[in-house]
Amino acid sequence: MGNPSMVDFADSKELIAKLRQSDEHAFEFIFHQYYPRICLYALQFTNDDKEAEDIAKDAFIKIWKGKKEFESIDHLKSSIYQATKHVGLNYREKNSRSIKREEIFLYDQDKVEINHLDFMIESEVFGSLYQAIQQLPTQARKIIISTYLEGKSNQEVADLMNLSVQTVKNHKLRALNLLRKQLNLQTFQLLTTGYFIIKFLPQ
Repeated sequence: MGNPSMVDFADSKELIAKLRQSDEHAFEFIFHQYYPRICLYALQFTNDDKEAEDIAKDAFIKIWKGKKEFESIDHLKSSIYQATKHVGLNYREKNSRSIKREEIFLYDQDKVEINHLDFMIESEVFGSLYQAIQQLPTQARKIIISTYLEGKSNQEVADLMNLSVQTVKNHKLRALNLLRKQLNLQTFQLLTTGYFIIKFLPQ
């Protein structure tokens, strides 16, 4: 798939109308827009990143094959999360190998219902951050990812990118100014305080 840009659709109403018509380009846009956050959401059903990606892909396939009677973007997003939850629960049920594990599954199913909103909120926060970072200039994007998401020091990044430390700092400052304009204050503060290193980087 390519990577459609936001300008491909005049507004959300046009996008929803295209989806109702099973327009592949519209669905491709939605997939690229929400796939990263849906993968994150799917991690509650498995400890494996690849399996989470498979769950997310199956959820999008479920959306594509189902009725596309979406009333709004919020309705669409809710439908994607619900589809992911159903696929994830089915995935975990199929992987239960004993009565004990099935009992754990039933317990976890109740827990998923309770935590569903929390996982959605975290996924949406990460998704908005991911999209904002992707829009940064190439060097600035690499520096933000290396420092704030991977936890590297300015000196480490300078050595890796063959830049001076001051150049790294300048790129970082410009990038942060751009991100501050696009992100809400809470998400911006989570980035700068290292929350995403703790929460979302693979161990």
